[in-house]
Amino acid sequence: MHDDEVVEVYSVGDLGQAYFLRDLLADQGIEARVVGDRITTGLGFPPVGDSAPAIWVHRRDEIPARQFLAEWEKTQAKPHRDEDAPRPAWKCPACGELVEQDFEICWNCQTPRTPPPPAPEQG
Repeated sequence: MHDDEVVEVYSVGDLGQAYFLRDLLADQGIEARVVGDRITTGLGFPPVGDSAPAIWVHRRDEIPARQFLAEWEKTQAKPHRDEDAPRPAWKCPACGELVEQDFEICWNCQTPRTPPPPAPEQG
C-alpha cells in the first residue's frame, strides 16, 4: 500500500481492539492495517506520533469498511447483560412465593423450579 492509496477509516482506544477490528475486516474480505503500533512505523505508513491506533484500508475499500465498522459499533452500543447484576426472581409454581434466580428450589416449600419452556426451533 502506498500513502496515496490508503485511508484511515477508524480510530480505536487500544491496540487489542485495533487488531480485533482488523481481523473482522479481513473476514469481510477487506485488507486492513493497524497504524499506531510501533511495528508499523517503518513499513511505509504515515508517521504516527502520539496518536491512538487507527485502522487503514485501501481507498477502494473505504466505503464498505466504514459501513461494516458502523454496523459493528451499533452492536456494541446495545446493552450487555452484566453477570454481576441481580437476576430476576422466579415464582414458585406450588406456593407462589418469589425465589431468587440463583436458587433451584423454593425456600418456602422446597418445590423444584420448573425449567422454562424450550425455545422454538428456528428453521
